[in-house]
Amino acid sequence: MNLIEAQVDRIVGPTHHFGGLGVGNLASMEHAGQISNPQAAALQGLEKMRTVATLGAPQLILPPQPRPDLEFLRALGFGGTDTDVLRRAYNEAPQLLSAAASCSAMWTANAATVTPGVDSGDQVTRLTVANLHASIHRAIESEQTWNDLQALSKLWRIHRPVPGGAAMRDEGAANHMRLGSPRNEPGLNIFVFGDGDPRPITHWPRQSRSAYEAIARRHELSPEDVFFIKQHPAAIDAGAFHNDVVAMSHQHVLIHHEFAFSENESTFQRLGLRFQQLTGAKLVHVVVSEKDLSLADAVRTYLFNSQIVSRPNAPEQPPVIICAAQVESHSGARSLVQSWCEAGIFDEVHFVNLDQSMLGGGGPACLRLRVPLPEEVVNSMDATVMWSPSLDAELRELIRKHYVSELRLEDLARIEFYRDACRAHDHIAASLHKKTRESDR
Repeated sequence: MNLIEAQVDRIVGPTHHFGGLGVGNLASMEHAGQISNPQAAALQGLEKMRTVATLGAPQLILPPQPRPDLEFLRALGFGGTDTDVLRRAYNEAPQLLSAAASCSAMWTANAATVTPGVDSGDQVTRLTVANLHASIHRAIESEQTWNDLQALSKLWRIHRPVPGGAAMRDEGAANHMRLGSPRNEPGLNIFVFGDGDPRPITHWPRQSRSAYEAIARRHELSPEDVFFIKQHPAAIDAGAFHNDVVAMSHQHVLIHHEFAFSENESTFQRLGLRFQQLTGAKLVHVVVSEKDLSLADAVRTYLFNSQIVSRPNAPEQPPVIICAAQVESHSGARSLVQSWCEAGIFDEVHFVNLDQSMLGGGGPACLRLRVPLPEEVVNSMDATVMWSPSLDAELRELIRKHYVSELRLEDLARIEFYRDACRAHDHIAASLHKKTRESDR
């Protein structure tokens, strides 16, 4: 029996804008205040889902989180009618209006940390919803995320976010990697944290070790198969606010930049040895040097944020790598991907246009949460939450009809736009909750 990675993406919401709120996220800060295109953002994300689904991978879809969050603004003292709340927030604290309207939940890799049942003491797939305490606009996501993940399946156990405030800040799967065979057998869990010495100079680390230690205990993981690895402070200061901006993994493959981790070679020797003991196979460990791709270019292209997908109907084939178009246009990054394909690490590469996500600091892997599940669990899941040609067509029509193609911060303060955004969300949520679709019967 094999483990199959279900890919969970969220439709980008109608209030997608560039608020510049991402802590340590250079793209987010650089493009703050620019005009966004919510319609293009949602369609680009949906196109990536189609690419994944056509490879045969289970592609699950979540609706946007409702935004702007007026209850959040009311809790911060903006009273009166909905019109009053929006107007006052824009006039008095526009950054709070931006936070209330943020579509950052689109980056589903931050939704939760996931470990398959085969790794846990009770053989149950576990998800701990991320608290995202490092950023005000993301900290308001967790309750809705918990509800959405609960609605997807009753076959996994979902934990509430780790409590404890800033000391226990958790950014989810963006800082977690699992290595193992495609079979339903135990694997290694790598938790990457940024706090502690040596410390970055410019940016605040967004993942704490103590939070990941708590998650490892919650998920009942075997201590000998858990590795806590510190992110390099230079990577954080260069704009790698999450580990998945400088490292990627899939089954027996670990690829990262040479400045991704503050660890000596012995850590990776132990990792490789334990991997071989567990799986009987050798870990493919690729380190990209600063000479071959600078840390700045790694962050600019999001090469390491590429999405790696295995074809469930051909598990012995090398996986497919899905890269942002920025990788294709950068000669060094493109050459690295080509060399990996020629070496047989990947079967083929797909380049996707995710400009609207990239301008906010998120590439292909940011937009998905992967959930490794046994085949029989995947086969028993509710098909109505899965990508299908008819659902794709329906969602595209709704996005083109209800999303604007230009959005400025001041638009978020208009009650008419707020009501339109609510209607757009409701239509998409209703579409995803339909129980049958004639063309997919």
